[in-house]
Amino acid sequence: MQPVSFAVVGVRNFAWQHIRRIRELEKTGEARLAAVVIADREKNREIEQVLRSEGLTIFESFRQLLEEGRGLVDIITLPTSIPSHYPLAAQAMRAGFNVVMEKPPVPTVQQADNLRRIEKETGQFCSVGFQFIHARSIRRLKEVILDGTLGSITGMACKGYWSRDVAYYNRNPWAGQNILAGQLVLDGPMHNALAHFLNNMLFLSGQDMDSSASLASVRAELYRSRGFITGDDTSCLEAVTDNGIAIHFYVTHSPKNDQEPYMEIQGSRGTAVWHFNEHVVVEAGGETMEFDNEGIDPWVEVMRTAARVHCGDLDKPYCTLENTRSFVAAINGAYQSARQILPIPDEYVRERGQGDAAAVEVKDIDEQMDEAFAKRKLLSDIGVPWAVGSRVFNLEGYDTFDPFAPWEADRL
Repeated sequence: MQPVSFAVVGVRNFAWQHIRRIRELEKTGEARLAAVVIADREKNREIEQVLRSEGLTIFESFRQLLEEGRGLVDIITLPTSIPSHYPLAAQAMRAGFNVVMEKPPVPTVQQADNLRRIEKETGQFCSVGFQFIHARSIRRLKEVILDGTLGSITGMACKGYWSRDVAYYNRNPWAGQNILAGQLVLDGPMHNALAHFLNNMLFLSGQDMDSSASLASVRAELYRSRGFITGDDTSCLEAVTDNGIAIHFYVTHSPKNDQEPYMEIQGSRGTAVWHFNEHVVVEAGGETMEFDNEGIDPWVEVMRTAARVHCGDLDKPYCTLENTRSFVAAINGAYQSARQILPIPDEYVRERGQGDAAAVEVKDIDEQMDEAFAKRKLLSDIGVPWAVGSRVFNLEGYDTFDPFAPWEADRL
């Protein structure tokens, strides 16, 4: 069987991670990197020379890839900006290519729904690069949930604190922004850097191995501690799924100390804890079960799964436009609930470091987030002095996110 041929749009930043993972599959004969798109050839001259010497086809634009890539490329991967995901994925599928789209999928639920329609119309597929949905630890944990070991699931909660410096926000023009060139971005820890861990909880709440739970409602608070961004950098969220599971999420890019993402799951018969290193501890019925990722790189599995779907070995990808729709709805609902991203007053913010390494620390945010996580409350609920309460937003039947609509149109 011929290896599945991939093309990557771009060669820098996360595009290089796509290239690395596809090359891992070259070792097993499952895939090959056939082409890349290099729009800025002057900036990437040395990389282009190396890739050409390895026999890759270099396209100078996405349009050229679509026009000349048929017969050479089976799957196009999109490690591109958040606002570019929708138009590029739509064009690729309409041109007859399957797609691996980097997370987060798209900024709005209507874009997600439109891409799902395009999938059906074209017969192509669009996989989403939430790699932890491909991780052995998450997939086995979902099997444990579905087999009833934990009983009825009542709640899930996750927290993660990752400091980000000036270099992080300067790496591209859309980092930390809500809108770029008239297009929604909604960049922040909840929608980008730590997005996996909200999506994990939604997936684990789904009623079978392919689905994520839909959301009935969401309440969220969005804050920023940096004056040079328009997006949030410190956020918390509570949601209720349509099957009655309470979900809580706590993230910040302005901690005193980094804390890797950590998730707790509560069931009527037991509990489970998932750690960022993919170590899982399940306690139920007086017994303890532990497992991990079995040494499998979930990033490689994103590409392997797409290749297997293309070959017909799987019916559909693990992470799809369908089972990530509730993630998009959660983000849209968070904005509708919070109404605005509130600045954290200067007296609670301390800058440290210099130049590109400069970062921000919000006073007591680690302890405040820890307390909110332990109590399953939002920051305003526990009396954080600068926090402002928000309202519950109804997500039942939700199909359009319009941040410019009058607030009177919101569904309470």
